[in-house]
Amino acid sequence: MKKYILFFVSLFSSISWTQEKIIIKKVDSTYTKSDIFIGKDNLKNDYFTFKNVIKKSNTTQEYEYQNLSFGKIEKICITNPLQIVVFYEDFNALILLDNQLNETQQINGNNFETPIKIEAFGLASQNQVWLYDGFLQKISLYNFKSNINKIISTPLTTMIKDYNSDFNYFYWISEELDFYSISIFGKINNMGKIPEYDTIQIIDNTKIIYSKHKELYYFNTNKALAQKIDLNQKSFDKFFFNNGILSIFTNNQIINYKIDLP
Repeated sequence: MKKYILFFVSLFSSISWTQEKIIIKKVDSTYTKSDIFIGKDNLKNDYFTFKNVIKKSNTTQEYEYQNLSFGKIEKICITNPLQIVVFYEDFNALILLDNQLNETQQINGNNFETPIKIEAFGLASQNQVWLYDGFLQKISLYNFKSNINKIISTPLTTMIKDYNSDFNYFYWISEELDFYSISIFGKINNMGKIPEYDTIQIIDNTKIIYSKHKELYYFNTNKALAQKIDLNQKSFDKFFFNNGILSIFTNNQIINYKIDLP
């Protein structure tokens, strides 16, 4: 028992907490009929799913995409509004969509020269996607124009709990709550421990927003500092941050707040 107590203390002793809350200001709100809110892109389009149909909407237009043959949508990457990536885990496949949600390409891990099991993904730069192969437990960059898959990591020693990416980095959190990143050149960095959470959004290598017991927090990895976000919502289904806007989804309503992260 003593060993477990020491581990618990060492895990959280390096994480600081401050009573100073991050203040947010309501910008606007919209109503939408959906099951799951995905997020808001850089062009202020909202993405959500309703009965396994992807919907993209703004103040003037709405687009839809559905693929009945591929089954349940597992995850959607909206890093680039002009190239959406949809993950169908049951079929080990990614679908690329254009800005009007027209299908442009399919990537099937079973069809690689050496088949892979896609367990994590993200859009990278220069016609590439990040892939984590569950068979080899390695991260690669797959060029979907040349069909070349380049492994850039050694096998990961721990399971991926959550992940996100941008054009130049793939980020992940291990089951032990260690926070890592890998660059397009294959350099891995460990940014340290993060607090326990229920849901999380990795913004970049220093900024994380997470929920715990229906409260929202901002965590700065450089300072190992956690701050509560002063949210008036008593409950919410999903949150998403992009370009200084924190979107909260609850009861078929998207409420947008202006937030400045230190």
